Amino acid sequence: MDFIVNKSMDLNEFDQEKLNALIGDIIKLDDKFSSEGFNISSWYGNFKKNRFYDKLEKLNRGYHYKPILPKKYDRKFPSFLVWEIYTVINTLNFKKGDVVLDIGGACSLFSFFLESKGVKVIAIDINKEIVDEANRIARALNLNYLAIHSDAEEFVNNSDIKFDYITSICVFEHIESEKRKRIVKNLHKLLKPDGKIALTFDYRNPSKFVKINNPDDVLSELACSEYLKPYGNQTFIDNNKNYLVHGFFHYKFFIRYKIRSIKKGNFRRCDFFKVKFKNDYTFGSLFLELKRN
Repeated sequence: MDFIVNKSMDLNEFDQEKLNALIGDIIKLDDKFSSEGFNISSWYGNFKKNRFYDKLEKLNRGYHYKPILPKKYDRKFPSFLVWEIYTVINTLNFKKGDVVLDIGGACSLFSFFLESKGVKVIAIDINKEIVDEANRIARALNLNYLAIHSDAEEFVNNSDIKFDYITSICVFEHIESEKRKRIVKNLHKLLKPDGKIALTFDYRNPSKFVKINNPDDVLSELACSEYLKPYGNQTFIDNNKNYLVHGFFHYKFFIRYKIRSIKKGNFRRCDFFKVKFKNDYTFGSLFLELKRN
């Protein structure tokens, strides 16, 4: 029987005991890093304050946002990130000694969380500054963790390492559609026979760049390999709940951001004056495994 893991986000679905355990682990991990003078990167992938992105991130959280973590931690790790981590760790059976490839997660809460559970993490990222900081932290704290400065497609095509799991937390929507498909089509080469892949992503993001707007898009964009199939339910379940609003449409929008987004081709000129007073998109999760002959 299929179990429902390929789905859009629902912040009311937590098992409270498991959630409390995760919250405790996140707080303990962040406190440990802070006491040593290190910073885990935020939900937006930054570990340094950036006035513009800090403001945009607050708008992005949407209307009627409700935190899960205490305010001190919620600033960097919003409810959505907690849901992503909760969903992945409670779907996959990570064990001490497993080797995990985390795509786009250098210096992230998720990758450091896995390492704290005894997992060997190799994180790849195109942001060299974040990669360097992740490796500096790993050396200083003697972590079983390696960050590599690499383009995802380049690494996937050239690596000969076999992984127990491949994960990626809200990264693939930032990769151009044709490129992300090429990456997915080759991920099987890096998986051990019983390996699994966990992807979380923006779902129904209104930007024309993302192109993951319905259950069919999820499968065509993120499960397009002839060697992979969904793990769990074979069709993506959309609960029709929206938790976020794109900063482009928030009523507190930034004019320069709107102009830049239109120039990039993410939105049309006629969208410039559009404002949404309710949330317009959400996150989703997709798990994959190798097809059996």
